[in-house]
Amino acid sequence: MRKVLFIVNPASAGGRTRQRWEQAIPKFEAADFVYDVRFTEKRGDASRFAKEAAQAKDRDVVVSVGGDGTANETVNGLMSSRSDAPLPAFTIFPSGTGSDSVRTLGIPKDVDGFIRMVETHAFQPIDIGQANFITDQEEKGSRYFLNACDVGIGATVANAVNSMNEDSEKKSGKAKYFRSIMEQVFKFKAFDATVTTEDEEVAISKTVIVAVCNGMFFGGGVKVSPVSKMNDGLLELVATNGVSKPGLLGLVSQVYSGSHMGHPKVKFQRSEGFVIKLKKPQLLETDGEVCGVVTEVHFEVLPRVLRVLR
Repeated sequence: MRKVLFIVNPASAGGRTRQRWEQAIPKFEAADFVYDVRFTEKRGDASRFAKEAAQAKDRDVVVSVGGDGTANETVNGLMSSRSDAPLPAFTIFPSGTGSDSVRTLGIPKDVDGFIRMVETHAFQPIDIGQANFITDQEEKGSRYFLNACDVGIGATVANAVNSMNEDSEKKSGKAKYFRSIMEQVFKFKAFDATVTTEDEEVAISKTVIVAVCNGMFFGGGVKVSPVSKMNDGLLELVATNGVSKPGLLGLVSQVYSGSHMGHPKVKFQRSEGFVIKLKKPQLLETDGEVCGVVTEVHFEVLPRVLRVLR
């Protein structure tokens, strides 16, 4: 019988996660696993709880209950505790605004399907990304990411959506993201960057986003990198390059379906790592969590370092 720790962010999804959690309790009580629960109260709690669980070595599975931000915190807590001993497996009980990591991992969204997964599915190793960055104040920072991150318009959208969540605005996650994307299409100012891999350095001009992906989705269902897999030892870079405002409007519908791949104004590249240098500082987000304004980011993949249930 598996020992499970649920890390619940009751404030996620405008507070709807608490209700979803409470409705699921009777089924969890009857499930073929034993569990404990920790409730977050502030930013950083999920990372702390996950780190404590990893260090105690008394949990088989750590479950993030909430959205992509809660999952990102939980993953960062687990990854910060890496040692020779295996970490607890990780999974998500979906109940957030974006739920992009859930889409990529293919985690069941219904309670019964989720319980069957925890009871019976085997642990699978996946890759994790790491972003080491320099802020506009010349400070260094580091963040692990499960799914995807970007500098530019995506981070600005994530910042706006997070503000909506704090105000408990009663809209679906997809609606919040779409509204913010359309607002930023008209407002966001393009920037220049250079992308360096071990093989080449490429200049990108008048871009609105440089995304680095371990998974397929971000921004509440945007299929930014349809070819990404979380177990192939590679990251994918997707960036606009010299696209006009009208052209950007046309790309919005394509990027939701993933049909933007091959577009002449979209750069795509695969590598084990990327270095992004920005001519003007931009916001950085990792799995929907805004890390601040940065001037340079070093992305690398850590192959098969975390076990998941899906």
